[in-house]
Amino acid sequence: MPALPILKLPIIVLMKILRTIDIGDVFPISLCSRKMYHLVKNFRDKTIPLKLYWSDRVKGLQSIMEYLSDLFGIKKVTSVTVTPDTMRLLDIIKERQGNDYELVTCTYLSMKQSHFILENHPAKVIRISGLSPNFPIGKYLQTVDSLFVGSKVSITLDDLLNMNCVELVLVSNHFTGTEMKGILQHWAIGGIRRLKYLRLDVEDLNLEDVFGELTHTWMTEKRKYKYV
Repeated sequence: MPALPILKLPIIVLMKILRTIDIGDVFPISLCSRKMYHLVKNFRDKTIPLKLYWSDRVKGLQSIMEYLSDLFGIKKVTSVTVTPDTMRLLDIIKERQGNDYELVTCTYLSMKQSHFILENHPAKVIRISGLSPNFPIGKYLQTVDSLFVGSKVSITLDDLLNMNCVELVLVSNHFTGTEMKGILQHWAIGGIRRLKYLRLDVEDLNLEDVFGELTHTWMTEKRKYKYV
């Protein structure tokens, strides 16, 4: 089979041409030949979403993921957004890189699906919403490093005092000033040793009461903590 005319151009010229082509066209070009594949593999440009259609969606996504990972030298997936239809992809990610990724879900999950994700795929970072209000999130505070929950869940003060998280954000749960005081006191004496960032909604917070018995440094300047 004769070589593609474009492949007769000098390599520097080829790379300049690739940089002028829309990233959406670069992918199909890489399928033309082995040489084009290697050229595109060294090509870098901005990312855009791709729309692809497969009879088996999961196998299709796996094929594309493996191909693009090899094409662009991606050693690991950093973030995975999961829907009920694509949960099987988590097994593929787990085989590929363990729990070293961020798992995101923005759709409603059944109780069974929620338990399945947190029990079998405790990614280092989990951003999850759509959980049932009576979902017992406390039992998973031992296995996830960074947990961000966007919906109200079932959790107790004991769950918080015994957690092993590095970062915990509960957006929709409400705690009393007394509960917050107990958490901070426990944290101050060495409990919750791994915790670096905690965000809770506290009702009727009396700062003097909460911090009065604690040894602390009162911040007079604004500092931002960049959580994962």
